[in-house]
Amino acid sequence: MSRSPQDGIARGQAGRSRRKTGVAARRRTGRYRPAAPLRRLGSWAGALFDALVPVACTGCRRGVDRDGAPLCPVCRSRLPRLPRPRCARCAQPLGNLGAAAGEIVRCGTCEWWPDVLVAADVPFAFSGLAAQTVRALKYERWRALAPYMASCMAEAVEVVRRRLGGPETTWLVPVPLGRARLRERGFNQAEELARALAARNLGQVRPVLERRKGGVRQARASGAQRRENVAGLFRFRPPPEEDRSSGEGPASSREERREPLPGDSGYAHRGGDSTAIIVDDVLTTGSTAAACAQALGEAGFSRVGVVSFARTLRPLDPG
Repeated sequence: MSRSPQDGIARGQAGRSRRKTGVAARRRTGRYRPAAPLRRLGSWAGALFDALVPVACTGCRRGVDRDGAPLCPVCRSRLPRLPRPRCARCAQPLGNLGAAAGEIVRCGTCEWWPDVLVAADVPFAFSGLAAQTVRALKYERWRALAPYMASCMAEAVEVVRRRLGGPETTWLVPVPLGRARLRERGFNQAEELARALAARNLGQVRPVLERRKGGVRQARASGAQRRENVAGLFRFRPPPEEDRSSGEGPASSREERREPLPGDSGYAHRGGDSTAIIVDDVLTTGSTAAACAQALGEAGFSRVGVVSFARTLRPLDPG
């Protein structure tokens, strides 16, 4: 059967229409990646830059060993340690309200936290060089800072693990970013910290929380505003089946052997006992951690803690 040139033109137009429709669908679903070659070129350029340009200290910008800490010894000594004694639940320094010898007390500012969120620990106060380090990771994209920051947080993770009890294997749950912020920044700083902690055998990274649409930036918001901004903002997303199970063999046989996990249907009603540690870069009022813990509690977790690199110092009152 013969075909006219008009038939070929019509088929070409239909093909272009289908391709445009496919691109539009991929854009809607977030699978459209028009700049992948540019991203690869950027990665190569970044690697070349790292190889040619001396590594500078995050604090003073003096040269440091490429394979060592990203802060020089002087700047490391200037990191502001979070004062002790601290609240056993939220790590708020207690100041003159210090506990009697050996006594564990709470500050009262975390009384509104959900019952499932029971422990927190942080190495540094969010000021001076600690705040500068957080901003360098977060806004200047110095991702190489994450392993060093995680090394500073390692003791805090151990403290929280002891307070939580539960199984030896702890889930490290990074606070999720919204999709727009993740695209803008290119990475989630909390997940970078969680992965660096996991590399130190302090737990398993489980990005099982996702941020719903909506919400506003938390910077400069008051405590009450922060709580209102994040209420109901997070939800539990069960991990992929291959991450839940262990052992060899088909998924069906692994499914028969494994114990129920948080997020499974009916988990909380089977007496499941599991813990998780939320990982973030800064703990301010605890509003974000509380919202994340609430979502984990609803998924069946019995006790949740939180660790971060730095903590904002706040007045000792519930507001």
